[in-house]
Order: sequence, then structure tokens, then C-alpha cells
Amino acid sequence: MAALVRDYMIQKRETVSPEDSVLSAIELMVDHDQGSVIVLDDKDKVIGIFTERDVLRHYLMNQSKFLHLKVSEVMSSPVQTVPEDMKVSEALAIMNDKNVRRLPVVDKSGKMIGFVSWKELFTKVPKNLL
Repeated sequence: MAALVRDYMIQKRETVSPEDSVLSAIELMVDHDQGSVIVLDDKDKVIGIFTERDVLRHYLMNQSKFLHLKVSEVMSSPVQTVPEDMKVSEALAIMNDKNVRRLPVVDKSGKMIGFVSWKELFTKVPKNLL
């Protein structure tokens, strides 16, 4: 039996709206020791991800006003998502192909229900289930 994403995903509580400030997103990341926050629309659909890399990439270009920008101005979008019933091996292949460390997990209606990270998958999924 193959390992499924839903069995290894983490409930993601660190989410922001596209209208939130970069400063509030960074504070949330620091408070929860996370390298990213998922950006959701008003229907809980994934529309972007704001990562440490986004902070570094955009800070030098907009130093004076960076912290006051909206998340929608600096987030990475579109975002690859995966369904909760996807095999872990397929999710890992997507991470490798897209060169990403995290994938939001969505239910059948497209609402975010959690995320998987390569670190969690490599440390918790038994090798015989991959």
C-alpha cells in the first residue's frame, strides 16, 4: 500500500490574505518558526506562497517601503498544490521537478487543508512505502 499525502501532511495554521502587509507575514513566520506562509483568498483557495526567499529577493529592490507592501505584491504565484489522496512518491517527484520544499494540500473543492514538506516526508515516511 502506498503512502498518501493526507497521512503525512501538517495542518497549516500560518496563512495570510493577499491584502496583509509583508511585515505581518514576516512576524507570523517568525512567531511560528516557519519559512513560509500560504496566501489564501476569501474562499480558502491557495493563490500564493510567501517565503524567506521572497523576502530576500524583494527586500533589496524596495528597502524603504518593503515592510509596508502587500503580500500580493511580493508572493510567489501560481503555487503548485496537491490533493490529499496523492501518493507521497508523486508529491516528492513534484517537489523535485519544481524545486520546492513545501506543497499546500487541498481537498476536493480546492480548499487548503494542510501542507507537506520534503523534510517531513523524508524523515517520517517509511522507505518501503515510497
